[in-house]
Amino acid sequence: HSNPHLPLAVYRLLSGAHYRTSPLDLRRMMDAPGQHFLHASAADAVAGAVWLVDEGGLSAELSQAVWAGYRRPRGNLVAQSLAAHGSDPQAATLVGRRVSRIAVHPARQREGIGQRLIEQAHYYSTQCDYLSVSFGYTSELWRFWQRCGFVLVRMGNHREASSGCYTAMALLPISEAGKRLAATEHLRLRRDADVLAQWNDEAIPVVPLKETTLNDDDWQALAGFAFAHRPLLTSLGCLSRLLQRSELPLPALRGRVDERCGDTGLCQRLKVSGRKALLLVQRDEAAQALAQIDAPRTQQLQNRIMQWQFFH
Repeated sequence: HSNPHLPLAVYRLLSGAHYRTSPLDLRRMMDAPGQHFLHASAADAVAGAVWLVDEGGLSAELSQAVWAGYRRPRGNLVAQSLAAHGSDPQAATLVGRRVSRIAVHPARQREGIGQRLIEQAHYYSTQCDYLSVSFGYTSELWRFWQRCGFVLVRMGNHREASSGCYTAMALLPISEAGKRLAATEHLRLRRDADVLAQWNDEAIPVVPLKETTLNDDDWQALAGFAFAHRPLLTSLGCLSRLLQRSELPLPALRGRVDERCGDTGLCQRLKVSGRKALLLVQRDEAAQALAQIDAPRTQQLQNRIMQWQFFH
């Protein structure tokens, strides 16, 4: 109200730099709750701007349901992904602030303005557990986020149709809980890096850990796949370790994870009527493999995770 040319200049800069911007973004910028803006000015002109969005803060019950695949509430892009694709069922209870857009005027780039904007965003977000960003991975973009102090916590399995890049997510932890979450998810990415690199045919920019043992997080994630609705591609790393451990045939799982055979080909090979039926077979095979290794532990995890679909 007091300086109407400023939000207009910020919006012009952000929309000019991001090909996905639509009129809906302007409406969200003006009306939606939990939106935060910082800008850098020089000679009364906007040289850079960052747009941040509040996420997370879900109840423990809802976060667990998101982790298990029972619920997908709208919004909370990174917070939901941390729960739905990560190892911590409580991840979405943490409060994050996502970098939705960041842009620096072409004439003022490579002066450190973008990095200073992130520093200011960090300074003004002390009540949050972390800052987050989701972006189409390129080595150049990742170098920028690394310089800003972000930790890589997730790489997607599919290339974005618009950019041709895999989706990457990174965190800049603030609180102690945020630091623990970033460390846990980065470790998980390192454990899964070799499997993801083979699946994506593209190196994952972390130092891989060549582990074949099943840890507690693996057991929980595998139970989430076997007895709830967690996706197969989310579970690639722990499923690969399970297959190395198991002596069972498990043709539906081995065909998909080890041989990377497509769903259509696997359905024909196993005489299964469609992808949904195939996924049920794969979940059942995972349950069999877990039970063979440790039946009481498997039953205990199943009982607990099945309860997570019931919440207020």
